[in-house]
Amino acid sequence: MEKDISARSVVLKYSVRKPVKAARYVVIRIWRFRSPNHWHRLIDTKMGAAKPEDRYLDINGLCLHYLDWGNYGHQPMLLLHGFLSHAHAWDDFALNSRYRFHVIALDQRGHGESEWSREAAYTLDDHIVDIARFVEALNLTKLILIGHSMGGRNALFYTACISQNVERLILVEARPGNSPPASEALKHLLDNLPLQANSLNEVVRAVQAIYPYLSWEICHQMAGHGFRQTADGMFVPRDDIRMIQQSEQSGYFIEDIWPFLKNIPCPTLVVRGKESPFLSQEDAEEMCRLIPKAEWREIPEATHMPVQENPNAFYRVVSHFLNHGSQRK
Repeated sequence: MEKDISARSVVLKYSVRKPVKAARYVVIRIWRFRSPNHWHRLIDTKMGAAKPEDRYLDINGLCLHYLDWGNYGHQPMLLLHGFLSHAHAWDDFALNSRYRFHVIALDQRGHGESEWSREAAYTLDDHIVDIARFVEALNLTKLILIGHSMGGRNALFYTACISQNVERLILVEARPGNSPPASEALKHLLDNLPLQANSLNEVVRAVQAIYPYLSWEICHQMAGHGFRQTADGMFVPRDDIRMIQQSEQSGYFIEDIWPFLKNIPCPTLVVRGKESPFLSQEDAEEMCRLIPKAEWREIPEATHMPVQENPNAFYRVVSHFLNHGSQRK
């Protein structure tokens, strides 16, 4: 049964608790948003690759962690990771995007360095209220909002409910509803993701078996931020594993948000990995039919993780969209 969730009900549920003071950063300004080039890499080599600042906000009773890549005063870009991932999953993309945008990557509740919900509250509603409070607390306007998988669904629903804050929306492997192949792919992921490992290399091998297009370096970086070492030397996920139990109990089904797509007014880019079992071509096309100003692109040599599996191709697609926008009227 579809929930009766309106923009008004979402807005009324959140309030701002504390103002946030912005620090000043010295940044190098690049006027065109282009693919990473030798000059960018040369700057990083000589000056030291830019690193984000770890920041925290009290949102909806939880301490949420986010990465701030600086460049205050520029258009904000908010990055939302996928299920069982974390803010550092965007590091390579954020590193190259920070020249033009004020890039912020959020660890959503129960993920990464953010606090777990005591009540195991991880519904779509819970995430949207967090995002709404977070955006208002940081006074983010004219957002470039990018979300992957679960984060894409959250971005989609947030934009449908509070569209005035979003200028461009990018949905990466974000399925609005259910399908047997997607549910089976999610089950395969959760069945093969280790909940305990003797080393990070063991985690990396397991992740590469699921996503063979991922490089060892990217896998190791993501595992390093996604797992922690316990007192007995074992490595376990930083995520609240009750989310996995909830997914199993639901039969790997998700809430249907297809009806909300028509409420998205801004230019929207739908991205899928060409070999992905999660978001089909048919669903991507249907999303673009329902969203008034949407277009979709495929990333070659990629499955469900195109941002990390083929970062250069993903960057080019996003770059073109942000420079030119949707051609649909």
